[in-house]
Amino acid sequence: MWVIGKPSRMAWWSFSVWAVTVVCWAGVGVGVWAAILEPRLPLDLEHRAVLDQDGDYLMLWTPREKDIIIEVQVVTKGYIGLGFSPNGGMKGADIVIGWVTDHGRVFLYDCHGEGNWLPAVDDSHDVKVLSGYQNDTHTVLRFTRSWNTCDQHDFHLTGDTTRVIWAYGSHDPDNINSVRMHLHQHRGTKSIYLREPRYSHSELSPDVSTWDLHASNVTLPDDTSTLYWCKLFKVPPLRRKTHLIGYEPVIEPRNLPYLHHMLLYECRLPEGDRVFDKWLGVRGVQCYTPNMPVSWIHCTSPLITWAIGSEGEMWPEHVGFPLGHGHGGADYFLLEIHYDNPTFKKGIVDESGLRLFHTERLRKYDAGVLLVGHRVTSNHIIPPGRRWKSIGHCSSQCTQQGLPEGGVKVFQALLHEHLLGRDILLRHIRNGRELPVTFKDMNYDFNYQQCRVLEQELTILPGDTLIAECGYDSTGITTPTFGGARTSDEMCLVYLSYYPQIQLDHCQSQPILGTILNSLGLKKVIDNSDKKINFYHTKEIDEEQETRMVHDLLKGNLELPNISYDFHLNLKSVIVQQLDALRNTSLYDILYSNATWQDEQLVTSFQDQVSYDIHKIFCHYMGKPIVDGEELCSYPDFVGIKQLGSECGHTGMSHPEKGDRHHFDVDKEAYHKVDSETTSTQNQPSPKVTSSTTPETSSKKRVTSTASGASVGPLAGANSPFQQGGGAGVALLCVCLLLTCLLHTLQ
Repeated sequence: MWVIGKPSRMAWWSFSVWAVTVVCWAGVGVGVWAAILEPRLPLDLEHRAVLDQDGDYLMLWTPREKDIIIEVQVVTKGYIGLGFSPNGGMKGADIVIGWVTDHGRVFLYDCHGEGNWLPAVDDSHDVKVLSGYQNDTHTVLRFTRSWNTCDQHDFHLTGDTTRVIWAYGSHDPDNINSVRMHLHQHRGTKSIYLREPRYSHSELSPDVSTWDLHASNVTLPDDTSTLYWCKLFKVPPLRRKTHLIGYEPVIEPRNLPYLHHMLLYECRLPEGDRVFDKWLGVRGVQCYTPNMPVSWIHCTSPLITWAIGSEGEMWPEHVGFPLGHGHGGADYFLLEIHYDNPTFKKGIVDESGLRLFHTERLRKYDAGVLLVGHRVTSNHIIPPGRRWKSIGHCSSQCTQQGLPEGGVKVFQALLHEHLLGRDILLRHIRNGRELPVTFKDMNYDFNYQQCRVLEQELTILPGDTLIAECGYDSTGITTPTFGGARTSDEMCLVYLSYYPQIQLDHCQSQPILGTILNSLGLKKVIDNSDKKINFYHTKEIDEEQETRMVHDLLKGNLELPNISYDFHLNLKSVIVQQLDALRNTSLYDILYSNATWQDEQLVTSFQDQVSYDIHKIFCHYMGKPIVDGEELCSYPDFVGIKQLGSECGHTGMSHPEKGDRHHFDVDKEAYHKVDSETTSTQNQPSPKVTSSTTPETSSKKRVTSTASGASVGPLAGANSPFQQGGGAGVALLCVCLLLTCLLHTLQ
């Protein structure tokens, strides 16, 4: 029987120790379970980019399904500014400003730009602080935000090109209102794909070799803005089948402003050695003019596409581009470099080029490149003072005849426009229904043309239709723009990298001349086509004449003049013959007349017809046409994408139907949801970043408090559950042990 009486002193002490221990270990358990249940933050962020020229401002990030984690590491002990801008400026930008005091206190403000002055603080704070510290050299802030916060002052981050603006100061401000913006001109902008990896490669394995292809002392002309320079190369000696697995540009820094793009084409002829070998000693000639040898027209299959802003490519582990004629590749290659010298600067000499990485350790699949879009021709017309759309077809006839039964899988693409380009997307139609848009950029930046890399590969089957749609803004110019080679001309192209390799290399279209004339109300014309410039036409190769040309170039006996790339001048040969005020007027003069584009009804008709009426197909198999018949197509009828509901409560936009001249943004993630939190970073290549000092190796100051309204999470880099969520349990355990010892002492 139990007798309840006054407990002895020893019993009271034992009971106290037991009770305190139970409470303490319960606290530890709560902390540990909190750590287990809390989503773990990644120790290393997946992507990184140096935003400034000196390497002092480093941005790291990891895209997740609903939000993005961002860290900035800046060589300063002052404030840091990071923003997302619609155009690279302050107005309309979504900006975060923060700093860490000498006592370790973190301040972070969610702001928006209203002009070129101090940003205003948002009413809604949509940024969550994860960590922050500073040491003797760096200030580091890590935070997270949703892709779409539904705040009118916040930028909706997507897979489109994002213009990141940055700034920093050398001193901490007293408060947000005393930030001295851009006092020392530490600011700038950089375009980035936030949802896709940037170019990087780890240390190359011993089996990887390099092959450099460089221009040879090319002197840029000082009397014309555009130069296309071509030079022939031969593959280095190969012992066996070899795969090209990546490349990077090798550009002289002083000449970077003058390089627009570099393309590497495969040259294919049955007797290529005899035709091409003699050209290897020639330093090059001007491309796509009468200066270019006829034999070089057979170098048409694109292999590498580098454009301004790109840092290069390393292709997925399962694909490689074969080298060598006997292994599915080519022996000879044409390097095309597009130089742009709009100010006609004198004395520019260049030797830039490409560095190719290749290996005998073969990948599973041979890869290839397919060019789709609007053919580069003067039939591509963009009126002045307009928001405009151009269409380029890869028709079902072409894919039906050019693709194998199982189709091909696309793993990346380069989207290409020029200065007027504002958006570009590739539609994919199968059996009368539109499939989700895989490649699009509704915020195109001419100065950032990096390939779009897919997480889920795109399958294109025989009979599928691809439609490249490009949006342009010509509101700032007063004359029409044409498709052409110059930077001031325009293009609408998509370079698709795919596997397995096939022989189809071009799938494009252009409006027929009759469509253009009809939309302008012109019924009767004379087309002096023999005067038309056409460098796509395959001519007979005069090998004796080319041998003499090589001899004269090597001896210095032949001086080739630079020729202008005004391809649209051929429109002067199209003469109106109908009996009205336009009789004997050229199509060129009509298109350059202001009266033409002031007729709104005519402009509407012109937009509709060049987009949705008859196009001529250009479907080339190793440079040779493969589509039978009249080679014509028109905009197909199909069931478009259904409208998407917005996460912010309003209705999302769909793709335009036939005849609609507007561009819409479709949320690809609604169709392809990828849990980026489960993506392993263990196999990611090491980022290509050089820095003399990194915060990780310096002494850290732990965050002790935060500014009002900001929140601080666990420190990045904590690798124990007791450090993330379980820290309170550990602290409680220590307190409990001290209490136990104290009680024991009292006994």
